[in-house]
Amino acid sequence: MSALFSKKQNKEEEKSMPSKEAEVAVPSSFVPVQESVITGFYISEKAGLLNGFNQYVFKVSDNANKSQLSRQVEKMFSVKVKSVKMMNTKKKRRDIGRHTGFKPGFKKAVVVLEKGHSIEQAR
Repeated sequence: MSALFSKKQNKEEEKSMPSKEAEVAVPSSFVPVQESVITGFYISEKAGLLNGFNQYVFKVSDNANKSQLSRQVEKMFSVKVKSVKMMNTKKKRRDIGRHTGFKPGFKKAVVVLEKGHSIEQAR
């Protein structure tokens, strides 16, 4: 049995196995796709009222930050962002009969646009 687990055989097997760290050729024109931080519009009565004041509310990913969101909104909707406010909503407890569960919390952002700019998809 000791012959099966000898170090000498393991070294020989390692030499015959191709390395796992083989590099893959990537064309120079390849540009990685930036992951979207915007999940969607956040629709509520308050969010609808804020649209009149040139402020738009979005659901965003949990790891998003203000600068990423600002750049993405400017690119997607071709508008000029004045400021961004972010907040985390807490998870909410929901009871169904004797079973309890939670609605997950999420991150949302209020994006304020410069005067003269608006997002038509949100209206």
